Formats: sequence, C-alpha cells, structure tokens
Amino acid sequence: MAIFASAVAIVLAYLSAFLPGGSPTWAAWLFMAGMSVMMVATMALGASRNGSIGKLWIPFTLVLVILLAGFGAVLAMPPADPADPTLWLGLPPRAAIVLFGIGFLPLFLVPVSYAWTFSELTLAPGDLDRIRDEALRARGDMPRGDMPREPGDTR
Repeated sequence: MAIFASAVAIVLAYLSAFLPGGSPTWAAWLFMAGMSVMMVATMALGASRNGSIGKLWIPFTLVLVILLAGFGAVLAMPPADPADPTLWLGLPPRAAIVLFGIGFLPLFLVPVSYAWTFSELTLAPGDLDRIRDEALRARGDMPRGDMPREPGDTR
C-alpha cells in the first residue's frame, strides 16, 4: 500500500508541472515525501518475511525520518548566496545535507540493521532442507535422505 500511495504522490507531483503557471510549491514537497516513502517501502518489501519486517521497523523508520528531514531541510533552505559562500565541510549547505545526511547516514544504518537481525531473517540449515524437499515433491520426486541429487539424475 505504501508503494502504491508513494507512486501516486510522485505521479501527482509530476503532473502538477502541466498546471497553468508552472509547478506549484507543494509539488516539490509531495515529490520529496513520495520518494522518501518509496525508498523505505521498497526496503521493507525486500526485508519482509511472512508478511512482517520484525525489528527492522525501527531502523527503517529512522531512515524514513532521516530522508524526510534531510530532503525537507534542503527544500526549506534559502538558495546559496554567491556573494557569501557559506560552506559545510567544503560543500554548499544543501549539497552537504544531501551527501552526508541523506547519502552517508542511511548507508551506514541499513547494513548495521541487517547485521542486527541477520540470525532472525536468514535461512537456517533446516529451512534449506525443507525447501529442497518441497521442491522435490513439487517436481514429483521424493527426497532420498541426505544424498545430494545431481541434475538429470532419475534414479
């Protein structure tokens, strides 16, 4: 549902460019919200197991807050003044927020989150055996103990 809603928000933001007088101010905010939700919803879709993301809701929510706050700050900031170039870590403020806040923070947060939940979300050896047995049953073959089957083996 979140992916569909964010896609609708993005489409509406794009369609607003065809309004008389150009794109309204709210379109950039709608696009920003739609893209942020789309990114996190796609991560949640990829991480879900049995319809749930488990403890990953905490870091995913944090990533969403970082994206919304970062993009929101960039949209709300006044344009850079060429006469007084203020730099943050050698970059204009908007570029610094995009690079360091929106780029690097989630880059470190997401892998740590997956490592935190690795044992819960990955397949155990028993799960792999169960999947292999189900695949053999679906093919019409019955599992033959612990002996590995070679492709094309019909014994």
